[in-house]
Amino acid sequence: MTVLVIVLRVLWSLLAVGIVVAVLLHAAKGDGIAAIGGSAQLFSSQKSAESNLDKVTWAAVAGFLAITLVLSAGWLEQPGANTPATAIPQTAPTVPAPEPTKK
Repeated sequence: MTVLVIVLRVLWSLLAVGIVVAVLLHAAKGDGIAAIGGSAQLFSSQKSAESNLDKVTWAAVAGFLAITLVLSAGWLEQPGANTPATAIPQTAPTVPAPEPTKK
């Protein structure tokens, strides 16, 4: 597994958590991030807070889907990388030894 694949998997996981958090911050009927209290003072109004949160959420979803496509398509894997190094080589079947004769 290459370093790029590991970085993408970590970023993919962080985006998944970020999407969950962003969705939970959204308003059911217009409250959203403004209902939290102190953090609503960072934005000029409730509308801009919801608008910015929408943009962040959609950007995270787009990034998550793009990384999902890249990781699942296998475009970053090296040829033959799925074969373990300790694989048992395939050999032709052998003829069993004859049974010992009974006296």
